[in-house]
Amino acid sequence: MSLLASYLRVRAASTGNAQRASQLRHFHLSDQPLMLMALKRTGPAARPLALMLGTDPYRPELLVAPPSGSTASMLAALADTVTTYIDACRQRSENLPAASGRPARRRYTDAPQILVPNPQTVEHLKALGDDLRLRRVDDQTPGSRSVQRLGHWLTYLTDRAHDIPGSAALIPLTGFLGMHWITGQSPLEDEDLATLLAWIDPPRHTASGCDAADKAAALAAHRTAGPVTDAAFDNDQLAPLFHAYAQTRGQDQAPSLEELNSLLTTYMQPTWDLMWHAYTLLQALPEAKNTARRWGHERTAFTDECTYLDQDGRPRPAREQAIATAVRLARMEHAATTFAAERAADDPFVRAELRTTGEAFGGPVTTIDPEHTLRGPTGRAQWRPRFTVSTTDPVLLEPGQPLACHTHPNARYKICTINPTDGDTLVELEITAGMGPVTRPNHAVLPEPGALLVFTLAPDHYRMPEFPARDQTPWTHGGPPPDHPHDRDENESGDEP
Repeated sequence: MSLLASYLRVRAASTGNAQRASQLRHFHLSDQPLMLMALKRTGPAARPLALMLGTDPYRPELLVAPPSGSTASMLAALADTVTTYIDACRQRSENLPAASGRPARRRYTDAPQILVPNPQTVEHLKALGDDLRLRRVDDQTPGSRSVQRLGHWLTYLTDRAHDIPGSAALIPLTGFLGMHWITGQSPLEDEDLATLLAWIDPPRHTASGCDAADKAAALAAHRTAGPVTDAAFDNDQLAPLFHAYAQTRGQDQAPSLEELNSLLTTYMQPTWDLMWHAYTLLQALPEAKNTARRWGHERTAFTDECTYLDQDGRPRPAREQAIATAVRLARMEHAATTFAAERAADDPFVRAELRTTGEAFGGPVTTIDPEHTLRGPTGRAQWRPRFTVSTTDPVLLEPGQPLACHTHPNARYKICTINPTDGDTLVELEITAGMGPVTRPNHAVLPEPGALLVFTLAPDHYRMPEFPARDQTPWTHGGPPPDHPHDRDENESGDEP
């Protein structure tokens, strides 16, 4: 936890109300997200108990698994709802021209977005997706193919939630809220959606968010955000209904199922309302500039996944090969560094936090060398103005790292030297991009003496490494199988392998 985050948490505890930790919203919010809340049974991790989902806050759909027997009908209904929502995002597309070495391509104008209460629900959906996408398709069983397709989409969505920081395909609301507000309770307590919202937006006639959170915590046994149910609810209300259902085996079990549906609706409805309350609060925040660019990448990834399903459709393997794992980890690192840099470029709150950790620095411009030039590889002169910033911030960045400044978003800078002095640090910077050629210089990027500037890592400072092709990878790491001359000779001689 950074110094600023610690200060805001202490301030929230002393005032009794949550403190803003971000000025802007850094995730895209769909006009019609699919809200999804899940409950699971004790026992097998992926066996669902109930799901409440939908795009209308006043008309949620409740899917309940029978206390015993197959969950096929519930999963088929879930697959129908989720795939219908996803297919609605494929109704319109746009044509993108060729750019930066990429050919012209088609991209959907929308992408699915699922909002869940907490990170535990993401883990539950991942386990459910891993189970469903590897199931054998039986054309004699209704809904078998759609359930496998549901497993594929759940894996896609949860993988993006895990692997791509900044992805808005599947977002836990507690983490989304925690990015923008800091409460006076512990981070573990912030995983409870009810208490977190009580700190952020306490009800009227409540003394403070802290008092509202205490009241919400006292009602924990009467509502849950899932996927695990409360032990008291299991023992006192759910277990007797399951027992009554088992006693009517061979008879009409419809009354027992109706009573179970009514109980679960009452149990899940408060959290469903809280999810939409959180959505309303987040939607009211102004959207950061780079959010639209990231949502464009989300739509590109969704289009590529749809193309894969239409052309191939085979489920993802249960285990990745070495090269696929390396590529995935590199993409995670790339997404994480880019998301952090873009948040800093957009949001002054984030820049302030990074200045306390040494990952950004700011201060007045003391000296400027506007005529500084360098000789390029071809011998031509290149205009590279330099200037010095005096800062009292800790500077943990290294010379040569590409930096960005929020006042000139199209310019790029690099650190030349770092000279600590008594009480402050002098950082010499060179402008490396955005200033135009020597013949047509863009003097607008030159700072004025005394100007207060803040520098952070540039969003494009990370470069994806190159990985070998499969045929150039050792067989121990997923490449082609080894060539065994002795085995080939034996097969050619007619012996049995």
